[in-house]
Amino acid sequence: MTPEEAITQIEQGKIAPVYFLYGEERFFQIEVLNALQKALISPENEEFNRETFDGASSSTSDWLQAVQTLSFFGGKKLVAVRNFHEASLDKPTVERLLAYVKDPSLDGTLVLTADKIDRKKKIFKSLSLINFAVSCSSPNEGALIQWIAKQAQKRGYTLKTDASRLLIDRIGAKPGLLISELEKLAVSAGESKSIDESLVSELVGALKQENVFELTDALKTKNASSAIQILRNQLRHGEEPLKILGTISWQYRLIWEVKHYKDNKTPIQTTARLMEAKPFMIEKAASYCGKFSVGDLRKAFKSLFRADRELKTSNGSPELIMEALILSLCSAS
Repeated sequence: MTPEEAITQIEQGKIAPVYFLYGEERFFQIEVLNALQKALISPENEEFNRETFDGASSSTSDWLQAVQTLSFFGGKKLVAVRNFHEASLDKPTVERLLAYVKDPSLDGTLVLTADKIDRKKKIFKSLSLINFAVSCSSPNEGALIQWIAKQAQKRGYTLKTDASRLLIDRIGAKPGLLISELEKLAVSAGESKSIDESLVSELVGALKQENVFELTDALKTKNASSAIQILRNQLRHGEEPLKILGTISWQYRLIWEVKHYKDNKTPIQTTARLMEAKPFMIEKAASYCGKFSVGDLRKAFKSLFRADRELKTSNGSPELIMEALILSLCSAS
C-alpha cells in the first residue's frame, strides 16, 4: 500500500487497528501519522489517547499495554512506535507481537514505523505482508511528477507537467522540500490557481542537491573549492554526512580496484565482468586512475577512516569534519 492510498482510506473512516510504515522517507510516515491523528484524536483527549514510544528505549509490553488500555475519555487510542527497526526483539517477543497483529484490540490503533527493514527476519517479513503495511520509500522522479501534481490539485491549484518536471529537477526527490516549495508557489500564483514553468523558473532556485557523484568528480580532479561548495549544498538540503562519506568511499574503492586491473593491462570489458559492474562505470573510473598513485589512495583511505570515526564518535561539527576530509583528499599528491 502507498502512503497516498493509506491516507485516502483513513480520511474515508476506514482505519485499521495496526499499521506498519516502513521506508526511509520519513515525510510519508509523518503524513500517515498526521492523518490518523486528525481522524482519531481531538484536542480534548490528546493527552490521554495519543502515546508515542521509541523502539530503541521501550519494550513491546509498553506498546501493547498502551494500545489495549481503555481511555477514560472514550474514543480510540493511537499508539505510535518510532524507530521500530532499532527495537530489541527476541523470539518470544516477536511471537507475542505477531499474535497481537493477528488478533488486535479494536479499541486502539498501533503504528510501527521503521526506516529500514531486513526482510530475512521473520518480524519484518510478516509485518510487510499485512494489509496495512505502507511502503514509505523515496519515489523515483517519474512517479514524483504525478504525486506533486496531485498535491497541488488538493490545494486547489493546477501544476502543469513541465512545471512539475522543472520543480523536481531543481529540488530533487525530496517530498518534504517539494511540498514546501509548492506552497510558496501557490501563494505567488494567487487567484490564477495555475502554476506554470515560468513561475517555477522565476521563484525556485537551483536547490536540488548536486548528485553526490558530482562531488566525487570534483574530488577526483582535486577541485577543493568546487567540492566544498557541492558538499555545503548537500548538507544544507538534508543529506546525511555518513551517507555522503559512504558514497565517496565507494568511489575511491572503485578507482583503486579499476587501477589494479588497468595496471595489469586488463581490458575494460573484462574488468567490468570481473567486478560485476557496468562497462561505462569502469571506463569512467579508469579515466581518473592516472591522477592517483597507490600512495595517494592509501592516504585517502586513512582520511576516510578518520572522518568516519569522528562522525560516529566525536561531538565535532559534521560539516567541519567533512570539509576537513575534502581538503585532505584534494591535497593528496
